[in-house]
Amino acid sequence: MQEYRCTRNALYSHDCIGRDDLTERQGYYIWAESEEEAWQKMATRFPEETEAGFTIQEWEGFNVKVVEIKRDENGNTIE
Repeated sequence: MQEYRCTRNALYSHDCIGRDDLTERQGYYIWAESEEEAWQKMATRFPEETEAGFTIQEWEGFNVKVVEIKRDENGNTIE
């Protein structure tokens, strides 16, 4: 299985950065056997947007490490 990043091509109805710029849109990350299967999964989620379609891209996930940084009352980092 491959992970795909899928975005909705239909224009957003509210005023936001992603309304007219597809690169600013939130992606949906879907596991599928092919781009076509990923498209079909998006069509199931958003049936009213199939005419506008979806952008499907292969996606390579990566590991993320979240680190908490604590600061004292003066704003200095606490080791």
